[in-house]
Amino acid sequence: MFEIKARDGLARMGILHTPHGKINTPTILPVINPHFSIITIQEMLEMGAQAFITNSYIIYSDEDLRKRALEEGLHNLIGFDGPLMTDSGSFQMYVYGIELDPMEMVKFQRDIGSDIGTIVDLFSENADYTTARKEMEETVNRAKKSMKEKGDMMLACTVQGGVYGDLRRECAGELAKLRCDVYPIGGVVPLMENQRYADIAEIIIESKKELPPSRPVHLFGAGHLMIFPMAVFLGCDMFDSASYIKYAKDGRFIFSDRTVRMEEMEEEICNCPACASLAIDELKHMEKEERVRVIALHNLWQTFMEIRRVRQAIREGNLWEMMERRAYSHPSLMEAMEVIKDNKKWLEKWENVSRKRALMYAGRYSIHRPIVYRLQNRIMKRYEPFFEKTIIFDEMEKPYSRAGWLKRLEANCIIESPLGPIPIELDEIYPVAQSVFPWNIDMETERERKRACSKFYRNLVIVGMDEVEREDENYDIRKIKSIANYQFGRGAGDALFDGDVEIIKSKRTGKIRNVICNGKHVVSMRASDGFFTLKMEGGKRLHSFFPPPKMRVVVNGDAASFIKEGRNVFARFVVDACRDIRPYDEVLIVDEDDNLLGVGQSIMNREEMMDFERGMAVKTREGIQSD
Repeated sequence: MFEIKARDGLARMGILHTPHGKINTPTILPVINPHFSIITIQEMLEMGAQAFITNSYIIYSDEDLRKRALEEGLHNLIGFDGPLMTDSGSFQMYVYGIELDPMEMVKFQRDIGSDIGTIVDLFSENADYTTARKEMEETVNRAKKSMKEKGDMMLACTVQGGVYGDLRRECAGELAKLRCDVYPIGGVVPLMENQRYADIAEIIIESKKELPPSRPVHLFGAGHLMIFPMAVFLGCDMFDSASYIKYAKDGRFIFSDRTVRMEEMEEEICNCPACASLAIDELKHMEKEERVRVIALHNLWQTFMEIRRVRQAIREGNLWEMMERRAYSHPSLMEAMEVIKDNKKWLEKWENVSRKRALMYAGRYSIHRPIVYRLQNRIMKRYEPFFEKTIIFDEMEKPYSRAGWLKRLEANCIIESPLGPIPIELDEIYPVAQSVFPWNIDMETERERKRACSKFYRNLVIVGMDEVEREDENYDIRKIKSIANYQFGRGAGDALFDGDVEIIKSKRTGKIRNVICNGKHVVSMRASDGFFTLKMEGGKRLHSFFPPPKMRVVVNGDAASFIKEGRNVFARFVVDACRDIRPYDEVLIVDEDDNLLGVGQSIMNREEMMDFERGMAVKTREGIQSD
């Protein structure tokens, strides 16, 4: 069972429940050699390891280890009572050409008590399309048979298909029907070794498009720190690798942005516990075995520190910035960013409505963030001009409405910001007010900004300042209607604020806090992101205005009475939901007959609500009975 505790788009901090304990994701499972490990399990636990992966083929092929594993169990053999995952030997089969009985290996993993076993899949490094398809189909066939033999063991069914996106999607779609426990994405080790990060990004994206969101995704063999931010951003939850020891044997130090050979190091450039008290000259003069151990310790410390940085970035909502800055450290990662920007429309479905921190410009890819795509798209489709004439202004100090004279112009005032065209009424919403861009932006950002502006202006009449009056006093009404249209959909502003409107502002800041219509509290405005929190009266008005399924989360009869009382909506009770719902959107909670039960804030999008068996789907703000 997997549940999400925090998220930043597709990236999520979750908990995977296994028979031997919980695994907090994202994380990496260090590879344990069942014969001998140069670093002890206890040392890895002190670094932050929660679970480990070992190779069942190595155990199976050694008569003594096989006997002990079957008699004592895998956990006693390894000497660890926490979660253990086993690989099946597919990689050895691929590299060394060994023969494996797929069902025998699954049964063996089950019988030795592996928490998460893995199917014997097939993958092709440089196979032609026809061969890759045959091997993908055989992998799916093996997965179907393996699911019948797994018993109580959790089973990882690996997505394959070579570098062919359509095969990856087809494989993921077929495996999704099996409702496997974990979905590894395999066949990426050769791509990692050749730094084909763009191919890896495409493989992850095409696989994720079909995989069930309620299951964790494991990226096999991706052990270099450079790829963690990107892979987690694209929805990978777990990693495994023996890179820490492989690199150490070759005298290579792993860092978050590069790999450095020992002979190239003349300065002490690391303060991790393995390096802090050791001069580089001492290291170079060590016996090889001892030196390999020190470098391996360094590599693991760096690995777990990077995992912690990624988790913190998810909490703070700035994983994109981390990913983009890492990308500039390697040209191949920049190629991967090109793949990601081409998929921003799909990524927007998983994008949070807003974040705790401001959107920080990190480089030329920042303009391609999914939340920027959403901003431009919604302004284009949902903004309703109030006047016949429009005036365009260059970027100015934020918030733009601080220039009071702008608010009194009888014209649509549009500011050409680095994010694209921004109507002045929307100057306080996320990420317009909560973004930091340099005054001199890069050429790609400028090109995208101009493209968005040109598209927006097509149906507007552009005039100069001398052609408009300065008498309009209805700016606050324009503002709340524009925000409502942007947030809920075109026409929402008129539906919410139809009647005698009273706007309550903060005495300290002068900003809008609550809106009363015909004596009833309709919405509150959040100071953090400039969006509305929907009150029950507002929910009633939008429920009457928008036809189903707009804004709806539909729950079954078992949950209806609890929702009316203000209880939260859990995913297992969701029958259907609007496809336009995004994480942290304001939503209408209804029963199967479209009776309004309450209003709340979504935690998931529709795909997640319909797939998860555990976890909160909507945080209910008000139930109809508490109104």
